[in-house]
Amino acid sequence: MRRLEDGWCSALDRQTFMCTIYENRPWICREFEVGSYECLIERKDLDKTLHTPE
Repeated sequence: MRRLEDGWCSALDRQTFMCTIYENRPWICREFEVGSYECLIERKDLDKTLHTPE
């Protein structure tokens, strides 16, 4: 899935945090299980990004 320069998914609505192409989302998004090992890694990386001063 295409990501923007800051690493966010290009299909994510940042105000609602909902997928804007949910009905047509790619295979990788359909297979990505919430709470899985990969999900926890992504959440940890996002947390670091959001809480790291520039």
